[in-house]
Amino acid sequence: MLQGICRQVPSCAGARGLRLHVCGKGGRKVKPGSEQWGNYPTAEHDVTLGHEFCGLVVEIGADVKTLKVGNKVTVDPYRGCYKCRYCAGGNPQFCMHEGPRNALGFFLDGGWAEYCVAPAQQVHRISASLNLGLDLACLVETLSTIQHGIDRIGVVPHDANVLIIGAGIIGILYACIFHLHGHKSLVVSEPSAERRARIEVLELGYRALTPDQTREVMTEAARDLDHDGLDYVIDCSGYAPAVEEAFQWLRKGGHLCIFGVAPPTAKISISPNQMFHKELTVLGTLTNPFCYPKATALTAALGQRYLSYEKLAIETFELDQYETALSRLASGVISKAVFKFPE
Repeated sequence: MLQGICRQVPSCAGARGLRLHVCGKGGRKVKPGSEQWGNYPTAEHDVTLGHEFCGLVVEIGADVKTLKVGNKVTVDPYRGCYKCRYCAGGNPQFCMHEGPRNALGFFLDGGWAEYCVAPAQQVHRISASLNLGLDLACLVETLSTIQHGIDRIGVVPHDANVLIIGAGIIGILYACIFHLHGHKSLVVSEPSAERRARIEVLELGYRALTPDQTREVMTEAARDLDHDGLDYVIDCSGYAPAVEEAFQWLRKGGHLCIFGVAPPTAKISISPNQMFHKELTVLGTLTNPFCYPKATALTAALGQRYLSYEKLAIETFELDQYETALSRLASGVISKAVFKFPE
């Protein structure tokens, strides 16, 4: 169950830690096993949620040399041990000892509180040259996971046909990034009229279609996939039937990127023959390894043109309004809730 509690302000933990005054996402504690949170892994003990946050440094450990009190910072919730085979190979998201298993906001107290203690290695100073306020900096974690997906996909030619499945906050931000990079041929498939309207409000010039409309368009395109098929499908829905269907619409050399988190029991059926003859690529994307500096600059580049709270249906709340915030999120009225504290 989710409950609000008052705790003593945490002190800086150890010589390599620091304490932040949080100015991004706000705070409550959650008890494990709540049906409200499904089966997403969290600690067995009570933990303060909040893995997407930013703030101001108010205290640093004796050995911290890269940050100063007063710095505006973003916080990467994940870290690796940097000793296991995966970390040594440059993939701390698969860390055998830490990684998501020791993430702030899931297993260690995170940013849904007025103050948070974090290891210095996970805290990134926001350069003054970026002119990035904390209102947008609290989106860096979200964009860092998208940045990893972009890194996995690689350079997308400007003549590519792109389909994004799902227009939640992730799908919308993917569309914004493609627009920022000058791509013209992109379709978003989304069953919710409210979410499709958010694509229209952003004035990206992209079509936002229902799944039935998408199917109609792609059935016609399938008559000549070499000319009209898809080069990139990016799933942001986690809905397996939609992923399976879109796989059939890829033309030769196409890529399927699975970002959405499907239930563990979900399955899709794909043709090895198509994989072979079309040289198709299927890839997943997990968390945000080594993406925070790039994602911070990306956030600044997107700016208010794309990250307007009003256009993205993001609302801010006081800390004691957490029940209202979560209710509005669950209803789909808003895409993200931001808990804001006085600086």
